[in-house]
Amino acid sequence: MVDHIDVPTMSTKLQNTLIQYHSLPEDKWSVAKKSNDVTVWRKPSEEFGGCLYKIEGVVQDVTNKIVDYIRPGPYRLQWDSLMTTMEIIKDLEQPLQS
Repeated sequence: MVDHIDVPTMSTKLQNTLIQYHSLPEDKWSVAKKSNDVTVWRKPSEEFGGCLYKIEGVVQDVTNKIVDYIRPGPYRLQWDSLMTTMEIIKDLEQPLQS
């Protein structure tokens, strides 16, 4: 039997979680890195053994190239010393196999 993911419910839950994190007061975050154009904050996660990050800044480049450095993947391993390994367990954009 194939497990079906309720994408709309999962999407709403994720959106609400991100809004909750974004709404946290600044004193709950600590500055991890700051440059002229970008500031990165982090906060220990209460849900998993790692940190949550929020980034604010202006970067002049192609959007997809920037996203490649933020999301987990080979480019992220180049700059994020806290991420030493990565394994993608499921890609939600791939069709389910029966």
